[in-house]
Amino acid sequence: MIGKAPAERPPARSFHLFGSARAAFGYWLAGAPSVERDVILLPAYIGWSSREGSGVFDPIAASGLRPRFYRLTPDLAIDIDSLRAHLVRADVAVLLLIHYFGHVDPACSTAVRLAREAGVQIVEDAAHAMLSDLIGGTCGRQGDATLYSLHKMVPATGGVLVRNRAATSTSDALPAIWRHDLAAIAVRRRRNAAYLQLQLRDLADEVEILWPNLAEGEIPQTLPLRILRADRDAVYHAMNAAGYGVVSLYHTLISPLTETEFPDAHRLSRSVLNLPVHQDADPASLDAMIRHFRNTLVACRK
Repeated sequence: MIGKAPAERPPARSFHLFGSARAAFGYWLAGAPSVERDVILLPAYIGWSSREGSGVFDPIAASGLRPRFYRLTPDLAIDIDSLRAHLVRADVAVLLLIHYFGHVDPACSTAVRLAREAGVQIVEDAAHAMLSDLIGGTCGRQGDATLYSLHKMVPATGGVLVRNRAATSTSDALPAIWRHDLAAIAVRRRRNAAYLQLQLRDLADEVEILWPNLAEGEIPQTLPLRILRADRDAVYHAMNAAGYGVVSLYHTLISPLTETEFPDAHRLSRSVLNLPVHQDADPASLDAMIRHFRNTLVACRK
């Protein structure tokens, strides 16, 4: 039988607003350490800056948990063999999954299954992937907790801790999220990313798009590229000086990620440049940005 209204609900999610995503993460981590398990597994691509520190690593350093790093492939995919080798150790308490730039790793579900089998808690860092979670439904639901950073996706401040499979659904954060038309923002971001990919097709000898095809339900935070022939830092400064807000995530890696142990991560950090795809951009402004980008790549060749 099917009644007129639903009587059973799927597991609830609770949403809690903090001053920042790192504060939200720190709050969750405060309840994670134990005597037997005190290690957190992190992907080997985490950035740091002299102005902001590291949004993801700073709370871990303050938590008492010991960090270990699992390998990623050159395109930031989870190295499942590396992750499996870490998860067999009995001291692992938490696995952190990062959905870089809104992209969801195809191996994410496998990583979650391995962590569950090992009795390890899972946090999904969706600072770049809030809309891939809330609109696309492609991430954020498999972990014990999920993190958002509002200013990375909408014109708002603060961070959100989402507790999955909560006993009851509570929220002091949703008003800060839902005052924006998230569905329209998601459409615009996907459209802008697809448009830029089309315009960059004839620059294959100059740039490489990290993920050339958006998966269904993925809402990009930026469009990440590898700069192949030009000086990435010079391109970054020239584009920003011209008023185009490109970023390089992450241009500097945290000190535990040594180049000797993680050479692929360092190669990417030296070449990555992220083009804006946010909802303020329109085709005319994107066209102007690409024209300037083409000239800049030539001017900044090594």
